[in-house]
Amino acid sequence: MIISRPQTGKVRTRRNFVMSFLVGLFLIAPWVVLPEGSPLIRLDIPRRVFHLFGGLFIPQEGLILWFFLLTMGLSLFFFTSVIGRVWCGWGCPQTIYTDLFDRIGRFVLDSKYGKKDASIVGKYTVYFLWIVVSFIASFHWIGYFVSPYEMLSDYVNFSFVNQTYFYFTLFFTAAMFIDIGFIREQFCRYACPYARFQTLLMDEHSWNVTYDFKRGEPRRDGKTKIGDCISCNMCVVVCPTGIDIRDGLQVGCVACGKCVDACTSIMARENKKTLIGYFSLKQIETGAKIKWIRPRTVIYAILLTVVITGAVIQLVTRTPMSMIAASNKSMPPILIPDNKIRAFVALRIQNIAPIEKEFQLSASDTRHGKEILIRSGEENNKFKLGSGEIKSISVVLETQPLTEQELNEGYLPGSIVLQNAEDPDERLEKKLSLTLPRR
Repeated sequence: MIISRPQTGKVRTRRNFVMSFLVGLFLIAPWVVLPEGSPLIRLDIPRRVFHLFGGLFIPQEGLILWFFLLTMGLSLFFFTSVIGRVWCGWGCPQTIYTDLFDRIGRFVLDSKYGKKDASIVGKYTVYFLWIVVSFIASFHWIGYFVSPYEMLSDYVNFSFVNQTYFYFTLFFTAAMFIDIGFIREQFCRYACPYARFQTLLMDEHSWNVTYDFKRGEPRRDGKTKIGDCISCNMCVVVCPTGIDIRDGLQVGCVACGKCVDACTSIMARENKKTLIGYFSLKQIETGAKIKWIRPRTVIYAILLTVVITGAVIQLVTRTPMSMIAASNKSMPPILIPDNKIRAFVALRIQNIAPIEKEFQLSASDTRHGKEILIRSGEENNKFKLGSGEIKSISVVLETQPLTEQELNEGYLPGSIVLQNAEDPDERLEKKLSLTLPRR
């Protein structure tokens, strides 16, 4: 386990701001409830709905999920090719909480933090505070799946033991305590999948934490000054993963920028510019400006634009209702007097709007342009559903009188329409193929 030395500087100050914002956002978001009563963000697994910024999404909307995952993947590709491992150093929870754990350790143990001669009481105080932070973080993580208000009420009333979320919270608390407290940088170096393929996404033009070997090498040897690097090794001392950035781009580098601040402060004493900074390899080798527009960044940008455009179109044209219609296999269509066909259909309807709505059902014969009578057991075939509410009903369809020719056509193409009773333009149509009984 590596305990790196704390380092101040411009990069550290900017990272503090970004990390504080991200942690604050993570802790606040689960508690936010919109005016209509729906949470800002929540994946409600028992009800199989996903609340996101006032929208309600269901598993049947797989295309939207596909667009979301593809956007995340292509964003990772694009930004890594342009600005390197910015996610690892500035946004990854592993990096952020490791840094927070280190701050707690130094606050309690000061200079003894990470050393074997630290007091037992101090060590266990640090462990206790780490567990508290892990529990708070885990509680809020579960808050993205279960209402944090309900969980807090259960904890206050000591009625949480029989709740499933309690055991998930304990699991994630233990996992975070072990991972962030003891595994730490080993996860980044040996287990993180992103660290393995990030080198494939970057090239000599990617803007990343880089050592200026042309100025720095060869390094100072004793009192002999050759290159600008004075071999102070501060870049290694402050590195949270214990690598030497002077050896080039490595899997262990999370681009946190601590070595940049360390080298900047040391080189300032020599009245020289830092040897470690956010550069591109090509920039160091030739002194040329960074080439932001290049084949891979253009391809990633085009793909990302196409996917985001598709996602926006899908969201804008999305109908906030869901209906699954299936003919009753055990009760096939039958012929009734006056040459009418009666069919039995099972419907599963869900309101995926953030507010309660009233819906109305109708049906039609799409081949002959005739209305089909629908009986749902509801007055005027109207009913109300709350946000996310599901209604499963069986309806009876009855056609208009059919001619002999129409009865011999074998099947009857029809449709069932579900529409907002207050806004008829908001409608969802499901096609049906009714098998005509043989005569």
